[in-house]
Amino acid sequence: MGMVQFRAPALPLPSETYSQRYTDELLRALRIYFNQLDSLTPNQAQSYAAEAFFGGEFSGSRFDGGTLSGFGRGLEVPYALLMSDEDQNSAGITSENIVTLNRIIFSDGINVENNSRITFAYPGQYLVTARFQFANRGNALQEFEVWAKNTGVNYPLSNTRFDIPARKSVSVYSHVTANISGIFTVTNGEYLEFAWWSDGADMYIEHYAAGTSPTRPEIASVIVTVTFVSALPARFVPTLSDRLSLVGAAPTVAIGVGVSPGSLLIQGVAPTVTIA
Repeated sequence: MGMVQFRAPALPLPSETYSQRYTDELLRALRIYFNQLDSLTPNQAQSYAAEAFFGGEFSGSRFDGGTLSGFGRGLEVPYALLMSDEDQNSAGITSENIVTLNRIIFSDGINVENNSRITFAYPGQYLVTARFQFANRGNALQEFEVWAKNTGVNYPLSNTRFDIPARKSVSVYSHVTANISGIFTVTNGEYLEFAWWSDGADMYIEHYAAGTSPTRPEIASVIVTVTFVSALPARFVPTLSDRLSLVGAAPTVAIGVGVSPGSLLIQGVAPTVTIA
């Protein structure tokens, strides 16, 4: 293993006869070299290059290339468990309903803003799963749909349709648990929301109080789990529209240079792309 930019000193050339000066210069060069090895300076200021690393601990903000093997104990990645303990009613058969999340059970690097927007401290790929406890208090079969929104814009192909039967009686409603999941790409400043619609005004997302005989926990109207899966690739290529703005770590943009005519090439360290 070698430390990048850390080299052995150039030793003085020996003379043909004994020289006290040569001996002093040699010892001084060796002393400086071993003092550097014994200090923390190489560990704090240099990088390392080797075929493999064994034992010890690794800490830092970045690891490039190679393979890390082992059990993965001690890794910390963003995550969240988010819930709602409130009923959420439909705004009407022609209206979009934004799902609210008023309970953050636990989280790291993920937050909820404006009671519905799931925000991310770190860009990357996130696995998101959501469960909705729908109820129908009407006396007819009703349809509802649930989908995801990226920063206020409907996420393509994220919609799922469900049908729920009519109520059992005036006081006993019908229930369907809707589950959706997907891996979402998140860049700086983006947020995720869920929305739903129904063709009947009697549909709503229901929260249940704790039960008795036997004692049972309350039922959340919405449960969302978010798990970090991967960092963005070094070259992240988004779907482009007619309006585009770029921010990031000095991204470069080339049009028709080394790419197909009329196309756009984006290069940089995971540049953030905002499509309006």
